[in-house]
Amino acid sequence: MRLLEYQAKSLFKSYSVPVPEGVVVDSLQAAVEAGRSLGYPVVLKAQLPLGGRGKAGLIKSVREESEMGSAFSSIFGRTVQGLSVDKILVEPFFNHESEMYVSYTENRSERCFSIVVSPAGGIDVEQVKEKFMANFGLDGPTDEIISQATKYLGLPSSALSKCSSLLKALYSAFNGSEAELVEINPLVYSSKNGFMALDAKVILDDNALFRHPELKPYLPHDISVEEAEKFGFNFVPLDGEVAVVGNGAGLVLSTLDMVASRGLSAACFLDLGGGASPDRVRAALQLLSSALPNMKALFVNVFGGITNSVSVAEGFLDVKRSGYLTKPFFLRLSGAGELEARDLLKKNGINSFIEIEHALDALEEWGRK
Repeated sequence: MRLLEYQAKSLFKSYSVPVPEGVVVDSLQAAVEAGRSLGYPVVLKAQLPLGGRGKAGLIKSVREESEMGSAFSSIFGRTVQGLSVDKILVEPFFNHESEMYVSYTENRSERCFSIVVSPAGGIDVEQVKEKFMANFGLDGPTDEIISQATKYLGLPSSALSKCSSLLKALYSAFNGSEAELVEINPLVYSSKNGFMALDAKVILDDNALFRHPELKPYLPHDISVEEAEKFGFNFVPLDGEVAVVGNGAGLVLSTLDMVASRGLSAACFLDLGGGASPDRVRAALQLLSSALPNMKALFVNVFGGITNSVSVAEGFLDVKRSGYLTKPFFLRLSGAGELEARDLLKKNGINSFIEIEHALDALEEWGRK
């Protein structure tokens, strides 16, 4: 997950990486007040999880208050790559003498981590031939690597110690958040004011977020996910059309693959967990109805163990009676209580499947219509 710039800078600040004192606004009046508070000139920066914002005209310099209205209106509300600008970061302009690039990243091809620095900042580093790169392991970059990276940037000798401290602080942010990437482009230097991260990019490892409750404020606010957490089941919205539900992460993941093998895409991953009561099943199905406007069908694959199939059947019947279950659904039940569950469903006009292949066949046939 990629953080917005202001979120990345907030994370950097918590690790003592120098960042400008900016203000996030969502109205012209707030932008005007921010400009007065920070002092002109200021810079307006659209908050989207995208690169190339400068080239797209989403970053504007404002020299005085009379320019604020036109600059703000040229950015706010614009849609780029399907994303709408609803937040703008206002920062003071920072005079500087040099621009650099620094980053830490996972190096999957080498199964290690890498530091990359370049004395040419502000442009795509992939196009820059002049750069220093070094790999390191779980113990972090050595003092020698930090020293080599610092000297490579061509800074005056008086700045080397501060640059070394900054690179160590940036690594602390990378390691402490278990990020896939932390990047400053540009990192700028002024002999008068020192270093400043004018931009910040952080990509977090979604699989590590459960170990970092302190990062929760940076995550997108998703009411449906929060509602799922209340009931203790794992819910991940996706972009497809078939909601996939099961009990146990492994079973749901394999079901996602089976649905995809039939040429259909998943609208979500929803793991009911073990021992799902009718109330939990009902809550999950109601959640899907409200949280997935793109859902066109529901595929449920439950293996009764800790979870009794009868509980799943009772939850289905409750939701169907209440009117929440309006989409086509395909229900496969097996294991503990399967015979009783299927009889209960059949008496109430609901068909279920014993074999997963038969359920998938029916889903695939529906998908062709």
